[in-house]
Amino acid sequence: MNDLYNAVDIGNNIFNTKVAELVPNITAALVIVFFGIVFYLVTARMIEAALKRTHMQLSLIRIVVRSIYRSVVAGIVLIFVLGEMGINVTAALAGVGVLGIAAGFAAQQTLANVFSGFGIFIDHLYKPGDWVVINEHMGEVVSITLRTTKIRTLDNTYVSIPNSLVTSSPITNYTERGMVRVSAKVAIPYAESVEKARKVLVEAVSKIEAAKEDPGPEVVVGELADSGVNLIVRIWIDNARFEQRNSFILLEECKKALDDAGITIPFPQRDIHVISENKSRIAR
Repeated sequence: MNDLYNAVDIGNNIFNTKVAELVPNITAALVIVFFGIVFYLVTARMIEAALKRTHMQLSLIRIVVRSIYRSVVAGIVLIFVLGEMGINVTAALAGVGVLGIAAGFAAQQTLANVFSGFGIFIDHLYKPGDWVVINEHMGEVVSITLRTTKIRTLDNTYVSIPNSLVTSSPITNYTERGMVRVSAKVAIPYAESVEKARKVLVEAVSKIEAAKEDPGPEVVVGELADSGVNLIVRIWIDNARFEQRNSFILLEECKKALDDAGITIPFPQRDIHVISENKSRIAR
């Protein structure tokens, strides 16, 4: 029994000795973590303030400082902490490097989205609040991350588009230059006067609330079609958000104006000519 007590005492003494030896290391590790946090908070504000003076978008500044830079600082702090705890940092870094290479091969699509995200920010393709058309989806840009772009469509649904798909397809930005042109196509008969139709249409669409006075509405001949003359009616509006709604209003106002002026919209028509050598047979 005494031998058992002695073994327990020896074990306790060894444990206490090990704990006592680790206390300075743990204290040093906590100090490193504390100063690492302070260092990040101070330098992050300085970096953000410096980047805001450039042409870099605010979203990219936040990603660079609050994601990438924070991860770098956290990684450096972790290396120092592991070193203080007596862990072989070189071997750990080698293992992390191998895992990083394997993860890179497994996440090629994710990396492609990340690099494309940087391209979106660097090229200033759009920013949150812009109205865009991406991959046949039209809506307002809600958020941009390094992996995806989220837009809110006119149906109030949210679509997340991978950034690699964004950079590989055409992008239409309706907000970048402010005002947007809205067009409608209407047809009049060949017998009708283009000038008369133009006067009637310009007078009608000028009354649309969203239509700008400068530049004002215009009506141009778009095509001499088979059944009539196709006219293109154009107005300018300030906000791309209301482009679709005003396109509907523009079409309706054009139809009303033509009806009030007695100008009909031609239907498709064909002239058929019958040619035969036996005219008497046809007469019968």
